[in-house]
Amino acid sequence: MNHDLPLIRHPANPILTPEQMPFRCYTVFNAGATIFNNQVLLLLRVEKCDRESYFHVATSDDGLHFTVNPEPIHYPLSETEKRFHKGHRFDMRITLLEGTYYVCHANWLDPWGCCIGMATTKDFVHFQPFPHLSQPSNRNAVLFPEKINGLYARLDRPQTVPNWGTMWVSYSPDLEFWGRAMPLNLPKTAWFTNKAGAGTIPIKTPQGWLEIYHATAPTCSSENYYLGVALLDLQDPAKVIAAPKEFILAAEKDYECQGQSPNVVFTSGAVEMPDGTLNVYYAGADTRMCLAQTTVPQLVDWCLRHNALK
Repeated sequence: MNHDLPLIRHPANPILTPEQMPFRCYTVFNAGATIFNNQVLLLLRVEKCDRESYFHVATSDDGLHFTVNPEPIHYPLSETEKRFHKGHRFDMRITLLEGTYYVCHANWLDPWGCCIGMATTKDFVHFQPFPHLSQPSNRNAVLFPEKINGLYARLDRPQTVPNWGTMWVSYSPDLEFWGRAMPLNLPKTAWFTNKAGAGTIPIKTPQGWLEIYHATAPTCSSENYYLGVALLDLQDPAKVIAAPKEFILAAEKDYECQGQSPNVVFTSGAVEMPDGTLNVYYAGADTRMCLAQTTVPQLVDWCLRHNALK
């Protein structure tokens, strides 16, 4: 058995399933994660049996056992949504930045495709959306938790043909106007042939910004999702300074291989617990929530020791 694995599944997986929710639903997955009021807070993507997506808050004292609010959050429409479409929002990421929680999410806008939406909140009850969405087609947006060289920064995934895109970094003076976009130089591997997008909020370490991301590659029966990890330069995060060729998690268990989207592991958030454990929350097969654990130093060490860019 390989004891050098950088990310270990929790034996209680899956930690949230549709059957455990306090209402009838089809799936619960792709949750943003943060610490709020000394608890782990998840913003769950829940598909009800009408196949519409809703966001529900779940909280936990131990990061494992969650209480789910049976009522979805109330999230007003942006000006773009009011004009063109009510919007299909999904896959939250949560960044605590300058004392305010920022949520970024994908927003499907007919007939143009996927855009990035963003809102602020102080209490996860009241949300104030930014008035405009990004240009299509873009998704998987995460805000860095601090400014870089005086500018706000985000990772996202512009969707390009034919490979449907990779991670880019862009900057903004005000969180409204974005530019200076630059793609990341992630190593191409056998498990990253189609697309790669940001997963967790970047974690600042002395060695660089630690980012857990997803990437995909086709097989004969499905498009498989994997989780990888990289270290990005602190002052220029478009520069990947360390990235292993090996993935850190692949769909292997029944709860990751069977469901709405087979063979998918997908993270939208991680939190560092008081004992130093990094809880990585991920979805299995776009159907249920799961937990894998590591530590920040362990992931940093894994990146540096298995760096494919040396």
